[in-house]
Amino acid sequence: MVQLTPNKPYLTMRLKFKKVGSLQYISHLDLVRTMHKIIVRAGLPLWYTEGFNPKPKMVFAAPLSIGTESVCEFMDIRLVDDISPSEVKERLNRNMTDEMQVLDAYYTDEKLTALKWLDYSIEIKTEGVTYELAAECEKLLRSGRVVVKKKGKPHDEPRTADIAPLIKEAKAHISDGLLCIGCTLSADASSFLNPEYVISALREGCGILSAPDITKEYYSIMRLVARRADMSDFGEH
Repeated sequence: MVQLTPNKPYLTMRLKFKKVGSLQYISHLDLVRTMHKIIVRAGLPLWYTEGFNPKPKMVFAAPLSIGTESVCEFMDIRLVDDISPSEVKERLNRNMTDEMQVLDAYYTDEKLTALKWLDYSIEIKTEGVTYELAAECEKLLRSGRVVVKKKGKPHDEPRTADIAPLIKEAKAHISDGLLCIGCTLSADASSFLNPEYVISALREGCGILSAPDITKEYYSIMRLVARRADMSDFGEH
């Protein structure tokens, strides 16, 4: 039975976790529901919201899009007792799968809004992979103007936007026949850049992923590191 603790002082614990493999295909809403069940099942001394339907307070940073893997997801939970971070980590991981595990847990007063940049690794299987293509892709992403079409509401016409100011860094190389893009993109809540737009820009500007047989081409996206405005590792504490 869950013991509710309204109006009680709380401590904020930050969890760094991974979400990889088949779990890349669950939505953020499904993740929130799953995490709710996991932290309740773990029996942590949670702080609950007030009202008719009390819930533990959970806040996520930069929610992942479906189809993107990550080894640097962050969420904050509130606890009413000073339980050790190692115990929190152990209890949660006991109730998780190998594809979603807590990598670190620590108390913090830093806001999640301090997260400003995210590093991604994008691997692309496409026809005509050459070093020249990699150089062309890198040149485009570093050109200072990268225009993409952004969709709005279902009945709205797509609008164009220059995403270049939201790309901090971009490099491209070839590895094992794959076009590999490493990039640092804006994670600010007011100017978040989904890495899918990087794919769109390269498809439009460099002709990647345009073969007639789409079964022979694919790409994967992995979120690697979260950073503060000064580019320090957001996970360092």
